[in-house]
Amino acid sequence: MWNNWQYRVLAILLALACWYVVSGQEKVETWLEVPLEFVNLPPQMEITSGLVSKLQVRIRGTSNQVRSLNVGRLAYKLDLGKINVGTNVIPLVPESMTITSAVEVVEISPTRLELVADVVVSKTVPVQLDWTGLPGDDVQFKNATVFPDQVTVTGFASALESVDSISTTLVQVSPDESLSASGRARLLMPRDVRTPVSSVSYELQFGLTTQELWVKMNLEPVRYNTFSYTFEPKFVRIRLEMPVRLLKDKDWRESLHLMIDPGSNPAIGQSVIPPVPRFPEGVKILEAKPEEIEIIVQRNEEFVP
Repeated sequence: MWNNWQYRVLAILLALACWYVVSGQEKVETWLEVPLEFVNLPPQMEITSGLVSKLQVRIRGTSNQVRSLNVGRLAYKLDLGKINVGTNVIPLVPESMTITSAVEVVEISPTRLELVADVVVSKTVPVQLDWTGLPGDDVQFKNATVFPDQVTVTGFASALESVDSISTTLVQVSPDESLSASGRARLLMPRDVRTPVSSVSYELQFGLTTQELWVKMNLEPVRYNTFSYTFEPKFVRIRLEMPVRLLKDKDWRESLHLMIDPGSNPAIGQSVIPPVPRFPEGVKILEAKPEEIEIIVQRNEEFVP
C-alpha cells in the first residue's frame, strides 16, 4: 500500500489542477469603480453642472479573466463632440465601454448624466460710477467721467446675458465745498464674470445751484481825463443766471456793476458799445435789453495838443 504513495500524490495533484482549471472558467460578476473621461469637448465650451469623476461598472467574465484585469487602465470615455449649450441628457450605455472580448460590461451606474454646458464669450460694456453726496449746500451735479469708461468682460454666455454695465464701489463725496472730486474706484464684478481691469479713475464736476431773474441796472461810466462822453440809455434790463447762495445775501445787488467803458483811445464821435459786466464769480448774463449802448465821445480841449 505504501509502495503506491507516489501515485496517490500524483492523483491528488491532478485533481487539484482539474479543480483549478474548472473553477477558473466559472462565470462571475463584480462591480468596478472606473474614472469618467470627457473627450472632444468643443473649444470655448465648459461643463458647468452635472460632472462626476467616477462610474460604477458591473462586469461579467471568468474568474481568471476578471482577476487578471488591470483596473488602473480602465476608463469610460464620454464623447462630448455634439454637446449643446444648456442641459444635455447623455445616456451611459454598456456598449460604449469595451474592456476585453472575454469580459462583458453588463451595467453602468448611473445610467445617464445631465450635463449643463455653457460657452465662454466676451463683450464690451460701459462702466457705471456709483456715487452719493454733494460737496456743499446750493451745489448741483454737472458731469462725471471715468477712465476707462468701458471694459471687456469674459464669462459664460448665460452669466453675461444680463450684464449691460459694470458698476463701481460706492464713492462718497466729501462735504468740503470743492466743486470737483476725483480718485479711483474698484469694479464690482458679477459672479462668474471677469475682466483684466480691477479699478477705474473718476472725476466728478459740480456747479453752484443757480436761479434766473430779470434785473434793472443803472449803467456806470468809466471816466478818462483825455475825453468825455455821453451815453443813452442810462440803464438796461438784463436776465441773469445767479448762484442761489449769492441771492441769500440781502445786499447781493451791491455786488453787481454794469460799466460803460469806451476804452482809453476811442473814436471821436458817435458809436455803440456793449456794457461791461463786473459780477461775482458764477453770475452770467443770459439776455440784455438793449444789448448795445450809444455813446458820443468828445475830446477835452485842455488835452488837445
